[in-house]
Amino acid sequence: MTQLTAPPAASGSGALARLSVSIRGRLQFLDYLVRAAVADVERFQDETDPGTRIFIKQLVEMHTANLRQESRHMDSIAELCDALDAMVRSPEAPAAFPTGDPS
Repeated sequence: MTQLTAPPAASGSGALARLSVSIRGRLQFLDYLVRAAVADVERFQDETDPGTRIFIKQLVEMHTANLRQESRHMDSIAELCDALDAMVRSPEAPAAFPTGDPS
């Protein structure tokens, strides 16, 4: 298993594992919101009924508000990058990823 696909537990750090799981969940939610917003915009453009257009418009507004809110919390990715950088700069770096390729 490569370093990039190794499970978070292989890193030996509980905090790193929790941060990784949190980021994955947030990214999955963002992916859902983006897909839903795009699909609803396409439905909005094809819809001819004014009442349905209002409803779909409200859905798109809800998705975009959620996307804006969630994007404010993406500083956790910077925290993960800092933690990963620190791990590879530490003297025990080879032990940090025991199943990974050292090159």
